[in-house]
Amino acid sequence: MSFVTLDEIIKFAVKREETAYQLYKNAAAISTSIAAKKMFEEMAAEEAGHKEVFGKMSVERAEEYKAIQLSAMNIGKYLAEVPLKPNMTYQEILTYAMQAEEEAYQLYTAAAESVDDPKLKNVLTVFADVEKGHKIKVERIYDDHVLTEN
Repeated sequence: MSFVTLDEIIKFAVKREETAYQLYKNAAAISTSIAAKKMFEEMAAEEAGHKEVFGKMSVERAEEYKAIQLSAMNIGKYLAEVPLKPNMTYQEILTYAMQAEEEAYQLYTAAAESVDDPKLKNVLTVFADVEKGHKIKVERIYDDHVLTEN
């Protein structure tokens, strides 16, 4: 993937967020567990929020962005990949979400490294940070509700 303009980046990011939104909405629809359904619906809502934020991104907004150093636990790296299925457990949902958000973070990070324009690089870095923040949120939930309970 290569980006030349901000418009290309925004279109790509919005499409990716829409895909993630649809994925989580579909997961909620096929989930047999009320807790799983609720979790997927919350994740879909977050992706819809990302889509809106990404759609309104500009070079100027990206320049105003102040990166916050967040430490990821990288829990998903050490867990087996979980396929999407109707009867996922809470732990499987969180694992799936962590790994999906890590993939999004890596995608934007790689894209940022592949562009020469510093302004485009900055926009992609902002997008990567948003995905990293989402992943960290899911990791904290996993840590609080799975690791501490087991």
